[in-house]
Amino acid sequence: MEKTENKNLCVQDSKQLAREAVKILLEKKGIDVRLYSVEGITSVTDYYVNATGRSQMHVGSLGEDVADMLSMAGRNPLRIEGRQGNSWILVDFGDVIVNVFDKASREFYDFDRLLPAEALVNIDDLISEVDEKMKINTAKE
Repeated sequence: MEKTENKNLCVQDSKQLAREAVKILLEKKGIDVRLYSVEGITSVTDYYVNATGRSQMHVGSLGEDVADMLSMAGRNPLRIEGRQGNSWILVDFGDVIVNVFDKASREFYDFDRLLPAEALVNIDDLISEVDEKMKINTAKE
């Protein structure tokens, strides 16, 4: 997602915010991106977005990109944790929490296992949208 696109997007709804976070992670080559709708299941948040980075540098970059791009869209994170080690970055928007792990931390904490299977949201439409956008951008180059 280009930064100029985000300036025109005002993300207010938690579902829209979560979907935008997923798209950013997919565009930035996050691995195994998953979206969970936990509204009514927990009082902590409405959505969790989990992803894996290819390296600690990639984990840090993914977390910063989500925070920066969604800030430009009108939603600043309440807090960001884990910047020092870059093995697990948590970007907390209140109604949406984005977790970006390195591979070892994702396997160790196995956070996805803690969330109910029925909370997993199908993101095939977002994957297709990002794939199509990448094809268009590649063709322009």
